[in-house]
Amino acid sequence: MAFAAIASAQAPDTAKKAEFEVASIRSAQDDGHHNSNSDKGLLRIHNLTLKRLISQAWQVDIGQVYGGPAWIDSESYDIGAKIPAQFAQQTAEKLPEMIQTLLADRFQLVIHREPREVSGYALVVGNKGAKMERAPVDKKDSGINQHNTNLKAENVTMDSFARTLSRNSEVGALVVDRTGLTGGFNFELDWKPEQLKATAEAADDDRPSIFTALQEKLGLKLMAGKVPVLAVVVDRAEKPEGN
Repeated sequence: MAFAAIASAQAPDTAKKAEFEVASIRSAQDDGHHNSNSDKGLLRIHNLTLKRLISQAWQVDIGQVYGGPAWIDSESYDIGAKIPAQFAQQTAEKLPEMIQTLLADRFQLVIHREPREVSGYALVVGNKGAKMERAPVDKKDSGINQHNTNLKAENVTMDSFARTLSRNSEVGALVVDRTGLTGGFNFELDWKPEQLKATAEAADDDRPSIFTALQEKLGLKLMAGKVPVLAVVVDRAEKPEGN
């Protein structure tokens, strides 16, 4: 699959990008917890590497981030930032752009985008069609809530769902949306964890694998093969100065 264009090598163009009012960046002690949330005009990020920050800012799977010095995937950071009042109603839309600007300013980050083909899965609609419920067009809230091997989605796009599957250890590879489905969907998915297969518990658990559950419950399939992605390639990154 061909891509129409390759983005400019400088990332981002800060003159045209939204930015935080103020931001603090500090080295983090890895306590095993990693999170990112925004609430009441504040962004709080805990214990994320620059590589993960890049994946958030450009909204790609971490497996689509290449290049850069080794520390971008080993050293973690805590970030606190204030979101400008004018973006209060557009936080979800503007937040990636603001993080891009922050990374360019404080990490001296320069990236470029380029097409690559990687081993993974294409998420496609099965032969009998999708079985998911469409979310109302005026629905504003959206998100995926996953607890172990139970996943509930509310007003979730297939692109967002594919990114979630990419992070699933049962899938174990990059997933790219090729369903052609637009808009948000509501659905629930429950599957048997892989590690149960060789245990006594497995005999009492009649749930299918995640691959079978996708087909039976949602009418979707994961097709293995080479998938085209527009990768983020790190040309330059510097450790930020302490606050």
